[in-house]
Amino acid sequence: MISEKVISILGLVFVTSFVAKYVGPDIYGQIAFANSLFQIIQIISLLGSDVLIFKRLSKKERSGVNLIVSTYPIRLKVYLFCSFPILTYSYFTTATDSFIYIVAVCIACLIYSLDVYNIFYDAKLKSKVNVFINIFGLCVSLFIRWCIAYFEMDPLYLCIPIVLTPLIPYFIRLLHFRMHNVFPTLRPKYKWKYKRYLLRIGFNFVITNISVALYTRFSLLAIGLFLSKSYVGVYSVAVTLATAWIFINSAITTSCLPMIFSEKDDRVCINKIAVVNRYIIFVSLPIMLLFIFFGKWFIAYFYGADYIDAYIPLVILTFTTMIGSLGTLSARYIAKHSGYTYLSRKMFIVAIFSIIVSCLLINSIGIIGAAVSSLLTEIFSLTICNYFFRNHAVLCIHLRTLGIYKNITT
Repeated sequence: MISEKVISILGLVFVTSFVAKYVGPDIYGQIAFANSLFQIIQIISLLGSDVLIFKRLSKKERSGVNLIVSTYPIRLKVYLFCSFPILTYSYFTTATDSFIYIVAVCIACLIYSLDVYNIFYDAKLKSKVNVFINIFGLCVSLFIRWCIAYFEMDPLYLCIPIVLTPLIPYFIRLLHFRMHNVFPTLRPKYKWKYKRYLLRIGFNFVITNISVALYTRFSLLAIGLFLSKSYVGVYSVAVTLATAWIFINSAITTSCLPMIFSEKDDRVCINKIAVVNRYIIFVSLPIMLLFIFFGKWFIAYFYGADYIDAYIPLVILTFTTMIGSLGTLSARYIAKHSGYTYLSRKMFIVAIFSIIVSCLLINSIGIIGAAVSSLLTEIFSLTICNYFFRNHAVLCIHLRTLGIYKNITT
């Protein structure tokens, strides 16, 4: 896992920045905008199958595999159905080069939506298989991107690594899966049972997943709609850099989750989460200071002067990343107490809040407004939206994090 993240960061510094510098903010923004748009469609097409497949595989491998195979056509059809209007509109309203980038991103996200075999290896505690496959695909993609920029080839050739990034891991996982697993062919009536199960149960996850996808990506989409694709390119650089180090906080959170979930005394559990919150803040502050003092130089040196406007959004979004990490812990606490309905409603409210604030601030102060709206959304999600759960337990967690004592009634 760490090796994959290290390669991703090295690729970000030495390859992605090199490519972004070569193609310029406009083309880079076109790709980023299309990527955000089709990622939402990708989430819709999954219909919550990622959660259901993982759960089934953890309990009964055969049933989980049957669910993977049976629901493949549904994911494909939903994705194509949702993509068709966007592709049609883009064909008539965008330049030829822009449309080619859109098609490439559409194909890439389609492959991501079909590649649920990575869930199989995670559920069977074979994550190393996924890591090695992902590293290989990532290295091939980064090498091709670097060659395109180094030899100053037509930027349209970037469509090749865009598609290959998910395609190579997908085919390797598929071949590995079929070589090491043999399962009888399902009869049509049993396939239909699994399809109905996905449509009935998975739909409950769709609204939540779409809400999350919207509030995390709407700022970038709104920039593309209200400003221009060049601003999308600049802002996407800020987002990429600001979230590049989030795996550190994710590692802290993941390593502490068993300790939190196994604790039966809620008072002790709240104290433990408060301690983890302090760890996250302690780790995040030095990184935030690095971006404040060296972020402008880094952008100018690696990305070029065209992206220098990404500096202020970068500083704001770095703080947003820390708030988001704290929000993950609060969400895990709510999930521990089976507050899934609460989380679903909360994410819908947060998505609406994000849309309203993003539209207002982006129209007023451009990409800085986009960064501020992301920060306000994360703060709103972390605090007010969580404080109504279980007698203000999350508020107690935050007060304990700040060293403020408060009696806890649960």
